[in-house]
Amino acid sequence: MEIRKIEPRDFVKVAQLENENWTLASTPHVMDSSAEKIIGKIMTGTTYFLAVENDEILGILDYGPRHKSEFGRHTVTFGIMTAQEARGKGVATTLINFFIDFAKKEGFKKITIQVMGSNPAALKLYNKLGFVEEGRLKKEFFIDGEYIDDCILAFYLDKSLM
Repeated sequence: MEIRKIEPRDFVKVAQLENENWTLASTPHVMDSSAEKIIGKIMTGTTYFLAVENDEILGILDYGPRHKSEFGRHTVTFGIMTAQEARGKGVATTLINFFIDFAKKEGFKKITIQVMGSNPAALKLYNKLGFVEEGRLKKEFFIDGEYIDDCILAFYLDKSLM
């Protein structure tokens, strides 16, 4: 499996994968991704890494600044999605570990991600990789008749900040 940055030839396929795999079970947003929207996100500071094998995109990690304020530049946040057929095969773990190494080299001190409390598999993975829960917004979302917590997780690249 190769991890690489997104290329223009990937935009349509990434949008398709986002629309197919980002569901209300994993995000509180209704996806309406398109190549044009991906280009727009890239133009405003989002960067994409792809997990690719045999020219097939298995996973997507996008990242950008957590805060617009200059005082939060040490913190970066990300989102991650694994194609349905690639789940449980280490794709997300590989992407996240790649991103942790990349973020260290870029000089970030802290990585954050928000995870829905209704996604125990994701919470378990992040915990296994060393993320800690820093906050929980109780009953933050109301989806399909149920209230769902929004969990804020962090990974400290600079352990002295813990």
